Amino acid sequence: MNKIANNETVVLTGHLLLTALSEKQFPDIASFENVKTIDLQQLQDIDSAGVAYLVQIKTYYSMINIIGVSDKIRVLADLYGVNFLFKL
Repeated sequence: MNKIANNETVVLTGHLLLTALSEKQFPDIASFENVKTIDLQQLQDIDSAGVAYLVQIKTYYSMINIIGVSDKIRVLADLYGVNFLFKL
């Protein structure tokens, strides 16, 4: 789930989990092309598939800032060695 706060910020909401990604409840990676910021503050839950989704976005669009990173995201990012992607 997502909502556009303005033309440059996307707020991801809900549960960024494998099941939600499999059911295409979150936007395709290509839809982030013109986005400058992704806000994660309103995510209720995330798993390793959710972190992988964020890593894919950041890999394709390295200039995107990811804000509102929770402790759980930081722990998962540390575990998978991708924590550098979530630092401003």
